[in-house]
Amino acid sequence: MHNIDSNNKKQNYYTIIRVATMQINKNQLLSLGLSLAVFIILAFLYTQTKLLDGLEYGAVNFRFYLRDPSEKAVKLQEGVKMSRKNPRSRDDIIILGIDENTIREFDNEGIKWPFPWSYHAKFTRYVGSGNPKAMFFDVMFLDHKPYEEDFAKAIKEANCVFLDYPFETEEVDVKYTDIDERMRILDIYSFPVDPNDTSMPWVEEAVPPTPLLSQAAIGLGFANIRPDADHVNRKVPLVIKYKGKYYPSIDLLIVMHYYGITKKDVSISMGKHIKLSNIPKEKMAKPTPDNSISIPIDDEGFMDINFIGGPGSFTHYPYYYFCRDGKIQNTSIKDKIILIAAYASTGISTDIHKSPYGDLFGIEHHANALNTILNQDFILKFTTWQNILILFVIALLLGFTLNQVSIVMSVAFTLGLTLFYIIGSYLLFDMFNIITIFASPIIQVGTTFSIIIAYRVLTEQQEKKYIRQTFSKFVSKTVVDELLKHPDKLKLGGDKKILTVLFSDIRSFTTISEKMTPEELVEHLNEYLQAMTDLVFKYDGTLDKYVGDEIMAFWGAPIPQDNHALLACKCAVEMMQVLEQLNKRWVQMNKPALHIGIGINTGEMVVGNMGSSSRMDYTLMGDNVNLGARLEGTNKQYGTNIIISEFTYEHVKDHVIARELDLVRVKGKQLPVKIYELIDVKD
Repeated sequence: MHNIDSNNKKQNYYTIIRVATMQINKNQLLSLGLSLAVFIILAFLYTQTKLLDGLEYGAVNFRFYLRDPSEKAVKLQEGVKMSRKNPRSRDDIIILGIDENTIREFDNEGIKWPFPWSYHAKFTRYVGSGNPKAMFFDVMFLDHKPYEEDFAKAIKEANCVFLDYPFETEEVDVKYTDIDERMRILDIYSFPVDPNDTSMPWVEEAVPPTPLLSQAAIGLGFANIRPDADHVNRKVPLVIKYKGKYYPSIDLLIVMHYYGITKKDVSISMGKHIKLSNIPKEKMAKPTPDNSISIPIDDEGFMDINFIGGPGSFTHYPYYYFCRDGKIQNTSIKDKIILIAAYASTGISTDIHKSPYGDLFGIEHHANALNTILNQDFILKFTTWQNILILFVIALLLGFTLNQVSIVMSVAFTLGLTLFYIIGSYLLFDMFNIITIFASPIIQVGTTFSIIIAYRVLTEQQEKKYIRQTFSKFVSKTVVDELLKHPDKLKLGGDKKILTVLFSDIRSFTTISEKMTPEELVEHLNEYLQAMTDLVFKYDGTLDKYVGDEIMAFWGAPIPQDNHALLACKCAVEMMQVLEQLNKRWVQMNKPALHIGIGINTGEMVVGNMGSSSRMDYTLMGDNVNLGARLEGTNKQYGTNIIISEFTYEHVKDHVIARELDLVRVKGKQLPVKIYELIDVKD
């Protein structure tokens, strides 16, 4: 009866190991599945909806904000401020702004905005005398006004003036009577359309400056912008498709003039780049072998502006300083790019647009665009698929990691991964101008962590409690704790390992059983087996099975133990000591004393889950297992209690007291095996 009960317990134990292993694998797969599910949802939201766009836009602003090296101007006294120039701005880009000081100065003279064109003519002649490289009026001269001829003459004399115009996104109801002449002049600057460009135009009509001014200028370019969905402008169109042609922006024309190249040196490939060729090396910020620059653009011709800072990042002076007669007597603006535009928030029709740094004047957007191209400091954005790959890699990292480590380590890993990604993304932007997906991965990490940890809290603790309660019946608490920490050690299948096996058997058990009733025999045997099993657990052994009154245990699996042979020997010695104490008590109770023999062998054995699909045991197999069983029975011939093989002795000889007994021939081994009587353990 005891034998059947013991085997049932053993079967339950190994079934639990098998189920626990399967549960661990299931949890790993479920963790990975949850992580991939979050990835799929976020990838869908990122590619098919605009729900995450606001967060991604904000993340771009955040990176710009962290990089801003500018400082606010310090007021020294009334009308005098000291400001520090942004180190990322070019020295040859200067803004002559129509600012509050200019508005007040002219107001004192009775001049209101918009200024008479005679003042613009005077300004143009004075600034032109300083031989700037280019003068760009970001002021729309669309209507015919007094002093137009004088202004046109000043523009012609300066021979460096660029004028801008708007592209309207809706058709204009009332057109200028001279619109055909204006378009004829504008077409001079147009480019042929890329044959591979199948995009639809996003503008309806161009409104160039007056013909007289247009003919006098050396370049006409549009000045449109198109903010993102969050009303922040981060890009500028360099070309616009209109009526079968590409029309260049004012920024692109100024850059071409600065480099001294013509239309034939420009090639446009929508969705890829605008390539500027035959550029003099001395004019390139970062010379290339083929003297060319490739400006990255999207499918509609937009370039991402690499903004360098907030308001006032570029050198700027009031317009009225230069609105005078005479000539400039120094080289302060020689070969400079002069930008003229509204630079006041009051007293004038404002031209202010949001940027990653907040509100900037329209001319500052142009200045940043020019700075981006001339410094060859282009923003490089990861493609959609590259960003999806980032999300996928993060999903794999979280899926494989969060279920493998403790919850505390999961928190540390998640925080570490988040910080690594934030810092890495910022450094890529700061050092290489690379913009990656930012907010979505942070959301992914937080969401995946929360879901997986919530699942673990709800299920893992319950599973551990069940496993601990059940395993503690068959292995020591130390082994249970180790298995719970490292469940991967519950490997299914067989492995060859160097292990130590112990067999223990009661002498003359049949004679004893004949003198006791079945109930008394079971009670007596259970007390003995309990004491011996406790010792196996005490020395971190694994109880293999009970075969009637025989005990089989082993060391070295499932938890590796370097001193498995010594642990088995210590267990055997203490078994004899505990049995001696039990016998004294049993004799006093008129119960029969028990005498046992123990055999121990060390060697290569196959250990693992063995059996059929319906019944499977975690056990040992091999000749070295059989030798351990034979040594137990050999005690009868030599009148000993514990016999160990020479293989075990080699592992423990420095720690035990033993005497050599004999050489015995063993099945499966060609040479006789030396055996020893284990007397005691030194330590």
